[in-house]
Amino acid sequence: MSTPPTGPQDAYRAVELALRAGELLLSSGASAAEVTATCTAVARAGGLRGVECDITFTSITVSGHPADDDVPVSDLRLVQQRDLDYTRATVVHDIVGDLTEGRITPTEADHRLVAAGRARQRYPRAVVICARATLAASVAVLLGAGVLVTASAFGATVLVGLAIDGLGRRGLPAFFQNAVGGLIATVVALALVAADLGVRPPLVIAGGIVLLLPGVTLVGAVHDAITGFYVTASARAFETFLLTAGIISGVAVGLSLGVRLGVPVQMWEPATSGLDEVPLQLAAAAAISAAFAVTYHAPRRTLLPAAAAGALGWGVFVGLDRLELSPTLASAGAAVVIGLGSYALARRQRVPALVYVAAGIIPLLPGLAIYRGLRRLTEGDTLGGITLLGSAVTVGLALAAGALLGEYIGQALRRSRVPAERRLTGLLQARPVRRAQRGTADAQPG
Repeated sequence: MSTPPTGPQDAYRAVELALRAGELLLSSGASAAEVTATCTAVARAGGLRGVECDITFTSITVSGHPADDDVPVSDLRLVQQRDLDYTRATVVHDIVGDLTEGRITPTEADHRLVAAGRARQRYPRAVVICARATLAASVAVLLGAGVLVTASAFGATVLVGLAIDGLGRRGLPAFFQNAVGGLIATVVALALVAADLGVRPPLVIAGGIVLLLPGVTLVGAVHDAITGFYVTASARAFETFLLTAGIISGVAVGLSLGVRLGVPVQMWEPATSGLDEVPLQLAAAAAISAAFAVTYHAPRRTLLPAAAAGALGWGVFVGLDRLELSPTLASAGAAVVIGLGSYALARRQRVPALVYVAAGIIPLLPGLAIYRGLRRLTEGDTLGGITLLGSAVTVGLALAAGALLGEYIGQALRRSRVPAERRLTGLLQARPVRRAQRGTADAQPG
């Protein structure tokens, strides 16, 4: 059991510890529900009572009472930078588990959290760049690309990755980074057309920009909305729109440049899947998920399971699609299987289920549908654009809801005494709970 703080300084330390853990998780890509439950658990482990936690897209506020009759203490932390890092999320997950289970003191937890925030990224930059390019090339394969287009998508993504990394280090906003990335991918496609190599330019562009597409952000927005964090969900949704608009701006500039140079490109819509060979599709989906895990610094022990999650999810999707279910229902069914499998596997490996859920649903994300919908809107095709955007949102909703449902099914099958805050907020964590914890989180959705 936690010991109530002996004075205001101890109470403030407990609040600061909760804020530090929450900041690391929110900046690493965790959902608002996960951050809320984590901050609440850490503050309680520090001895605070009546804990309240408020999350927005860029800030965390935690307050609590040192004792039942004391004035509450509170503080706010701004999250200035976001960079998906699943190794950091896993480390925080372990630290919080050790703290709440009484194996370490709050002081030890604070030291470990500081070290986690300062730790270098797990994979070298060259490995991450190659992983990004592999992800793009694998998406091109799923879209039906041949060897030349796949290699072109690989090369274009290397250039795009180097460019956005350099621009990011110079503080350029993400909108302009995406615009530059879209321009580079389009210029590569124009060069291939000018060389008369017989390639399909839309596939090259689609492969080159897939790294920039905010499909994960859309699913995160839907997840936050489902779990009651409407303000944060709205912010994520607007970020999705803004990032995609940046890509479209860059592609539009590139296409205009091509017309000026006498190299016009017809932007027909690439198919969502151009392959009949299911084994090749499964291999491409596995490569996408594994490359995603490397790109965002998942622990090495999770790479093979992440690849398996991607292949499993795609296999379920293809199977349901061949039963003539709609893409939305097929995506939901695949996400349920991914969520259930991720929950079970994450418990055994002591990592957040988020690592496997995110990697598993990557091949199913509606990023290209978002891009196509906004591009049609900019071309004046209002009805077509709204239809595609509605389809993308529906698929995102299906993926987020399916993953959450899979987690809940896993909890029900296990029949464990899961803390109430996890049940209520849909926390995508899977650490074993070794003793009952009383009370519920006093979380206020942001």
